[in-house]
Amino acid sequence: MSREQILRRFEEWLDAAIAAEEPPRGVDADILAAVTGHPTEGASPAPTDDYSLWSAMTALTQEVKLQGRSFKELNDTLGSQASRMAERERDLLRETERRCRKEVLGVLIDLRDRLGRGLESVRASQAGISRAAPRGWRARIFPRPPDDGTGATIAALKKGYELGLERLDQTLQEFNAREIPCAGQAFDPRRMNAIDRQESVAVPEGTVIEVYRSGYEWNGEVFRPAQVKVSYVPAGKEE
Repeated sequence: MSREQILRRFEEWLDAAIAAEEPPRGVDADILAAVTGHPTEGASPAPTDDYSLWSAMTALTQEVKLQGRSFKELNDTLGSQASRMAERERDLLRETERRCRKEVLGVLIDLRDRLGRGLESVRASQAGISRAAPRGWRARIFPRPPDDGTGATIAALKKGYELGLERLDQTLQEFNAREIPCAGQAFDPRRMNAIDRQESVAVPEGTVIEVYRSGYEWNGEVFRPAQVKVSYVPAGKEE
């Protein structure tokens, strides 16, 4: 078998193998027909010369460029959307964390108020016991009854309240929360609520003379305004 016969048989086999495959998707039928030399259905066969082949390759190149540009725009769009979604997710996480910390801070402040009131009650009870004990010549005439353990119990209770308040104050500092100073300060409507007034000439008008409920600031903002009593000068007594 000669070399020409071998090449002819190889070409026939290659044409048969290519004809059995499906045409590539996304390529225009006219371009495919111009490249392969097989006209589309209903079209008259045309010879495949170098000019037709070059035109088809040029059209295919432009189509690939357009598809590449479209793919790049789609990739940029998806990338920007992914960035916006990630930023929005981070914002949601920060807002959720802030709300959780705010709720926990509210519980801690309420607990501190309760412990503070308990400590005041214990101190008042301790002071009452001290006043009830006889002193001076009365202690010699009326000796103090034997201790039944009440004083030790109150002292231990007082120590427990003080330790609890100390630990809560440390936790509030970790939360970046601090108590608003009010007693003896000028009334500040941005951080205080005046729920009572008292006539006084000993201090300037508008001075806080008593704090009913402590206020707190959190991260430089008012978390809870203080409830205070403010002094005022009665009419006719102003200097």
